[in-house]
Amino acid sequence: MRALKLAAVGATLLACQPAVAAEKVKVSISVMTGAFSMYFIAQDRGYFADEGLDVEIIRAAGPPATAALISGDTQFNGSPGAAVAAILKGAPLKLVMVSNDRPQYQLWSGDPKIRTVADLKGGRVGVISTGDTHEFAVRLLLISQGIDPAAVSFSPMGPGGGRLAGIVSGALPAASLTLDEVEQVKRDPKNLHMVADTSTMVHTIVGGMATSDRMLSEDRMLTKKFMRALVKGRRYASVFHDQTVDALQKRNPTVDRAALDSGARISQAGQTEDGTVPIEVQRGEIEVRAQLMKIPQAQVPAPDKVFDFSVLNEVNRGLDQSGWKPVR
Repeated sequence: MRALKLAAVGATLLACQPAVAAEKVKVSISVMTGAFSMYFIAQDRGYFADEGLDVEIIRAAGPPATAALISGDTQFNGSPGAAVAAILKGAPLKLVMVSNDRPQYQLWSGDPKIRTVADLKGGRVGVISTGDTHEFAVRLLLISQGIDPAAVSFSPMGPGGGRLAGIVSGALPAASLTLDEVEQVKRDPKNLHMVADTSTMVHTIVGGMATSDRMLSEDRMLTKKFMRALVKGRRYASVFHDQTVDALQKRNPTVDRAALDSGARISQAGQTEDGTVPIEVQRGEIEVRAQLMKIPQAQVPAPDKVFDFSVLNEVNRGLDQSGWKPVR
């Protein structure tokens, strides 16, 4: 009888214990498109919550988002291009995932005089922010056509619809659009035309995630929890397309569903197999960016100073060994 009373008291005390609060995490992404569907799925399907994380997804362009990551205002950053540029300048960051290694962009214009990449010389191209992956991809495109990137200027228009509005109004001669945005243009013609398909003409890292050296050393377990949820979201999105489009529609209620559907398929088709890229791709990314940034060869860092896939590899192995599969 006494044992039963003690057990009852213990159960009462246990019930009165406050629930453990979820750990708050902030991650920044530049746009609410298919390229970031893994973040939305991880949030909507409860993968972050399963890891004891309360994740806030913040929309911010690459450079300011990277500054927030460096300062510690955010823990993770979905703008790998801006992160690489910062690392080359000495920022204590690492790329820990590469989800896409082809820029999901095209160069569009509303100016009938601009039909080729060469026609851009002396003009301006709209991008989201200075030094972002849009600008870098256009610079690589110019180089591939034998054109000095200095012959073109870049106008940062922010993460919204500024680039599209700029070429529609004629305020911008040309702009780099995501393939999701291109699909919207195709369904709502605005007398625009494609100048170049950057997605097929350029090879560079455009999607993924960066974090700080401090997170990898001092908060490695938190980093692993976050990345495990993200990888689950990535795997879910690769299997359940309609549900992924639902997650995108939730965040883009005014965008035509067919455009979101097409954009999600395009983003999925351009993904890396496991979130990593070979060492030669790492070296190429570093070398080209260093050249464009005019960094002396002696100061160009080795790949292991820029990329660290160790946590991602642990997560992939753990999920594979456990037999985890996404379910509807």
